[in-house]
Amino acid sequence: MNQQTISKDYANDLIFEMEKAFWDERGKGARFRLTTVGREFFKTKCLSRLQSVEIDDIVRTIEAVLRENGIAARMSAESDGRLLRVRIEGCAHRPVEDRMVAHETKPFTCVPANLIVLAMDEKLNRPAELAEIKLEEGACQVLIVLFDKRPV
Repeated sequence: MNQQTISKDYANDLIFEMEKAFWDERGKGARFRLTTVGREFFKTKCLSRLQSVEIDDIVRTIEAVLRENGIAARMSAESDGRLLRVRIEGCAHRPVEDRMVAHETKPFTCVPANLIVLAMDEKLNRPAELAEIKLEEGACQVLIVLFDKRPV
């Protein structure tokens, strides 16, 4: 088989159809089943690059990996230690979220947010959860809840 790349439109069409089918089957419960989507990408592309235990540095590292792989153009974040608000601009998967909204379904999964959640767990030993996704013109705003560090 040759190494030809598939189009983003084709990939996003498939992602949308799978997400929508899962939502139709599970409703709001679907969001709790898709929290680890992106785990292999995280392990192969992100984990070895995460050197810092500072939240800002972790987000910047994930942003760099996403930019290098054509997944997102820019990310910015602010945290109060418990809540992490992340703005994601130019995400390759935004058309999926727009289609979900057009089908009257709130966005319930986000691969860039999942990567951040996985990083928080791996580097900080802090469970985290994607709590909210808001679509804005040209960006998504995600809210991630950071829980207390696990005892060692």
